Amino acid sequence: MKKAQPSSFNHQYKKKGDNLTPFETYSKHSNALDVSIKQLRDILLGIKGNSLEILDVGCSDGLFLISSLPKEKNMRITFLEPSKDPFEKLKKNTKQNKEWVCINQTFEEFYQNNKEKYDIVLASHLYHFPREEYQELLSQLTSLLKDSGILIWIERGVDEITDFKKRFKTMLLPSKYPKNWIPRNYKRVLEILKRKEGNTKLIQNNSVLKFPYTQELDDVIAIVEFFLNIEWNSIPRTVQEEILEYIIEKKGILQEEEGIVVYSKHRD
Repeated sequence: MKKAQPSSFNHQYKKKGDNLTPFETYSKHSNALDVSIKQLRDILLGIKGNSLEILDVGCSDGLFLISSLPKEKNMRITFLEPSKDPFEKLKKNTKQNKEWVCINQTFEEFYQNNKEKYDIVLASHLYHFPREEYQELLSQLTSLLKDSGILIWIERGVDEITDFKKRFKTMLLPSKYPKNWIPRNYKRVLEILKRKEGNTKLIQNNSVLKFPYTQELDDVIAIVEFFLNIEWNSIPRTVQEEILEYIIEKKGILQEEEGIVVYSKHRD
């Protein structure tokens, strides 16, 4: 029997036949991005000051933050993205604003040479950073804040996607994902930031993913690859069937949770 193989390709950016990445395919069938954009816009709108400097770490193509910007404020933004393909998209998406700067570096490279401080540091879904490095990463991120600065950390919560990942990753790749493996979520960051001097609060977003299992099987497969980061064709047929049965039993609907952890250096 064939064994599943972890993909060496980041399935967020891998192009499919319809020229969409698996993340873009997922976003077609989930309202998570819309919910997150609205929530971030409300947070930005509530921050004092009409002219703010923002650092967006690991910004991908930049559209998440750009779509969230309140019209009432002037935002001078530094977009930081290390990957080539999303960075090319980022440059196109930001060319209309001369106050926006795009940097094609890793966070580590940027941090070593940066001397600026920011009103807001946005860190959304930074999956390339291991949880074991969160303590150091968060110390570095908060050190980039002005005295009145705010860190906005966004990460998935514990939801039905968590159950899906845990069930099938531990089944397919037990050496990498043992039974006690827990998919990453915002709770570790919340715990670390609450120990720091300052003010930390959690805002929870709830959304729904609807698998198009009766109409678009290719989209279902793309979403599964995105969450498992495993090539569909490497998954044994019996497990493929079990995955599809799981989705059908849920009637194609999985509840999603996202946590936005907002940390300010000074207490209100």
